[in-house]
Amino acid sequence: MYPVDKSINKYLGRIDSDGSRYIFINICSRWDQIVGAEIAALVKPLGQKNKTLILGAQDSIVIQEITFASQQIIDTINDFCGADIFDKLRVELLKGRTPLDRKLVHRPHISIPVKKPRQLGNLMGFMSEDSPVARCYSRYVDFFRDKDS
Repeated sequence: MYPVDKSINKYLGRIDSDGSRYIFINICSRWDQIVGAEIAALVKPLGQKNKTLILGAQDSIVIQEITFASQQIIDTINDFCGADIFDKLRVELLKGRTPLDRKLVHRPHISIPVKKPRQLGNLMGFMSEDSPVARCYSRYVDFFRDKDS
């Protein structure tokens, strides 16, 4: 029998052996904080390829300006990460592509009412009190009792 934790580590090691995907996701989610609001308004992260950071801009004038400041942007990002993650910067036109610093899924603002079961708590006598299932069921019962109060 092969331990589960070793299987998971082996699988994750194949996907992201050096952790660069995780770091890149962290960079994208904190893009405004890392580069500042002014640069974040001009360029957005689109991806990475090896040690090259790919950014997107709306027009070619911005591409030219960011190209001049590319080393400063790379240094800022590498300082944030605490390591030399990128050594080159490539800026492309967005052309309708979705930048990676935006959240695509929004949580709906509606809530679905939960109905209280008719026979709530009747199963507690059939379980040992220290079992994980009994603890979970107890919290489920408490959830509805708190709503009644």
